[in-house]
Amino acid sequence: MRIIGGDVCKSSLVCWELVEQPGKLKQIFSNEKRKFSKSKPDPLTFHANKSSLADFEAYLLGDRELAKAKVKADCLVLEPTGIHYAKVWAIVAEYVGIEVRWVGHQESVFTRRSERLPNKNDQADALALAAYAWKHWEQPEYFLDFQPDPIAEIRSVYYQMNSLIRVQSPLINRIRQQLAEEFPEAAIANLETSKKDGLQSLFVWLSDYPRKIVRQSKTWKNRHSKSCLLKYDVEISQFTKDFSWLLCRVHELEFNYCSKLIKLVNSEVFKNYNLVFDQFNFNYKLRTIILIQIYPLTRFFSRAAFKRRLGLGKDQYQSGDVQYFRNSGSSEARSQLLLWCRQCIVYPPRRSTFPVGKELGAKYDELLAKYSSDGNLGKIQAITKYFDKQIEAIALIEGSMAETPNSPALLQIKAVKLATIQSKEALILAAQSGVNVELPNTETSEKAKGFKTLIAFKVISLALRRLWPMLKKANCT
Repeated sequence: MRIIGGDVCKSSLVCWELVEQPGKLKQIFSNEKRKFSKSKPDPLTFHANKSSLADFEAYLLGDRELAKAKVKADCLVLEPTGIHYAKVWAIVAEYVGIEVRWVGHQESVFTRRSERLPNKNDQADALALAAYAWKHWEQPEYFLDFQPDPIAEIRSVYYQMNSLIRVQSPLINRIRQQLAEEFPEAAIANLETSKKDGLQSLFVWLSDYPRKIVRQSKTWKNRHSKSCLLKYDVEISQFTKDFSWLLCRVHELEFNYCSKLIKLVNSEVFKNYNLVFDQFNFNYKLRTIILIQIYPLTRFFSRAAFKRRLGLGKDQYQSGDVQYFRNSGSSEARSQLLLWCRQCIVYPPRRSTFPVGKELGAKYDELLAKYSSDGNLGKIQAITKYFDKQIEAIALIEGSMAETPNSPALLQIKAVKLATIQSKEALILAAQSGVNVELPNTETSEKAKGFKTLIAFKVISLALRRLWPMLKKANCT
């Protein structure tokens, strides 16, 4: 078997080839690592240009001298961090008929660290990827699954639409700054988005943007005729008009992408999924991210793996007597689930009238009453949240220093982390005993927010426990 691991850089790919079951990776790396310089570049580093891609094709097919085995590669292994850069190499491999397998970042890092390979070394990363694929060759669940259409198209449209959403706030803020000195009444106005074309009438009027709907509103034209600054001969600047036109175009594109996404999510292939989603009153964004993460459902063999995929997993970190947990899974799914809970569970009129909706609403009300009546629970949540952020930040520093295990600086970081964890445990014990505990820079509103977020995630956890069997029962494949 011939497996090629590829570490993706911004415009290049560093490869490492394995043709037999690897032993100790550190020894393999020490014996076979390639030395290179500006005058003599690494022969297994390929670049995103025409001639280098041709060399890469030949290497994959075993036609080059550098190929250990003069046969076609069985697999190219990549990590999807920086997916747009990685796709170049995946496209070439698939073009010449070679399978591409994707390995998650955490799995890649764990393999490299457990084998004591050097950090920040492209060849070592490529070796780790190849070794991981070899070890788990017969276990497809150990690889990331990038499904073909329609999920690939849904994923693409969803993240493209999110990019359009992210560029809007800077534009809106800059236009409002201009309006503060040109049309103050509009600078602070609340704006509504049209459900017919996704545009906002203020920016349409400012830019004279062509609109497809028949009826054109004259609201802002009439308001401007009464503006307080007209008396002083203040006019709307060309800059404001240009930025408003740009914003209208972004709004229009977002509307088009949103319409396309809704159509894709509601396609016949997802009919059974949507029948279940209807019972939870999921909006189209949440439906989209759930489908992206879990379709097809047959990939999952346990409810725990299902929940983890949707952002409600926990990774345990342990060093000696110190242990703590960090969130794992899709942060995007976790955010959308939290937003759904706050919109459709916290607010009773929007709760689903299906049995599962009533159950989730009742659970939220029960937990809210429990936490509101017992002030200690809110304090414990605030303490946990406050210290967990500190512990996570310290752990990141500790992880970056893992290559120097006996350095004084790393030992000091470990001591700080241990002290922080002990402080957390002591304060939680005090709060449980009824002692009045105050945290620095933690206001009452933050404490309330903390336990309400805790309640929300408890309800979300229950929702996913119900969602999993309901999808299976609905024959979602």
